[in-house]
Amino acid sequence: MNKPKSIAINSVYYLIYQVLNVLYPFVMTLYAARILMPAAVGRVGIAQNLASYFVILSFLGIPTYGKREISKARGDKDKLSKLYSELLVINGISTLIFGALYVTLVLSLAQYRANLPLYLITGGAIALNFINNSWLFEGLEEFKFISIRNMIFKGLAMVLLLILVKDEGDYLIYAGLLVFGNFGNYILNIIYAPRITRFTTKGLSFRRHMKPILALVTVNLAIELYSLVDVTMLGHMKGETSVAYYQYAQGINKILQQVINTFTIVIVPRLALYFKEGKTLEFKNLVTKALNTIIVLALPMVAGIWVVADSAIRLLYGDEFINSVPVLRMVAFLVIVSPIGYLLGSRILLVTGHENQMVLCVAVGAAVNIIGNCFFIRLYSEQGAAISSVISEIVVMVIYICLGSRYYKAEISLMETIKVLFATALMTVSAYFIGTLAEGLILKLLLQILTGASVYFITLLITKEGLVSEYSARLISKIGGKKTC
Repeated sequence: MNKPKSIAINSVYYLIYQVLNVLYPFVMTLYAARILMPAAVGRVGIAQNLASYFVILSFLGIPTYGKREISKARGDKDKLSKLYSELLVINGISTLIFGALYVTLVLSLAQYRANLPLYLITGGAIALNFINNSWLFEGLEEFKFISIRNMIFKGLAMVLLLILVKDEGDYLIYAGLLVFGNFGNYILNIIYAPRITRFTTKGLSFRRHMKPILALVTVNLAIELYSLVDVTMLGHMKGETSVAYYQYAQGINKILQQVINTFTIVIVPRLALYFKEGKTLEFKNLVTKALNTIIVLALPMVAGIWVVADSAIRLLYGDEFINSVPVLRMVAFLVIVSPIGYLLGSRILLVTGHENQMVLCVAVGAAVNIIGNCFFIRLYSEQGAAISSVISEIVVMVIYICLGSRYYKAEISLMETIKVLFATALMTVSAYFIGTLAEGLILKLLLQILTGASVYFITLLITKEGLVSEYSARLISKIGGKKTC
């Protein structure tokens, strides 16, 4: 398992893995929107939101830190075994501590005790973290394994949703199934891990991990504050219905954002390896290609969301969620803003060992988000939360780029970017025009997506945009090679 994997193949498998993690609750909410209605969905969302704080704290930054360190140690069996054992013990202890704190909080406050079963069910996500070792497989680039088992168990949970959730009173079952999606994954991970490395109790040293782990848990908590604080403040200031409108719009956005982020997340182990071995040119080329990929994929997504937002929300969730349309259009900007900051800032700082600098960046972003929420939510409800999130993410992106540029100078071709902007403009006009002619939500949405995507990629091919031309040539070459065989 120490043999380097193909980044292209890993990208596909990791895309499946990550998109399923976002698509799973998204598909669940599609069904729940028709059965449970906004108020019940918002009730579950608020409970999940509270549990999420404690899940992040129990992680202690280990998923990010562990992935990086495992990738460095994969060539040394003894070092890998010791590292894995140390991180697994730390993870278990932190989960017990924060799980106990969560239960104490829920039992202490009347507003949570009033719906105790719901909060205990959503708190199951904290308990599951006790056996979470996904970072081991990600660090070793075993994306095929984690993507396949993820698909199986998430698919099973979706089937159970259709069978068990029949009316508004079944919101507890719905909440339980949202947690269940990770249960089988974690069990299989623990069972399969001994085939890769062994757990040991000899010569363990925990202190060396604490500084980077604590830095990363601060970073991860601050990052999650963008979405968690939005829901928390919306729930308190505007109620359950506003939470549902906001979360449903964010559901679509997170899927698209995860698609883009996959192309940066999957290269982290390889970047860490290049940096460790001093392969500066390979490091530079890999980051540059990832940045170009973000631009090529994200720009048309942002424009496309603005064109199809109304049809998409009505078709997916129903007319009851029409208030999600302006929210979706606003958070669409995060599809490009967040991945750029993620790549040129946090990923660069992480693999170069400067994760402590990430704390300042995300702390400023979280502060901007909270202050913005206090002002904008009061005025514009769920739309205000979206405005605040976009502003805070832009601030984070700018700071990230400034910090990351000390270790890597971003290279963006002006001519290639103009080609992408031109193709995006033609795509937007053509998709909008087709939308004015088509009747029926399904037909309209399909025609807009197909027409827009076709115009975009054909334009990039005609203008000979570098990235699209490169992968098109590879595809043609492979097809031609198979035919000659």
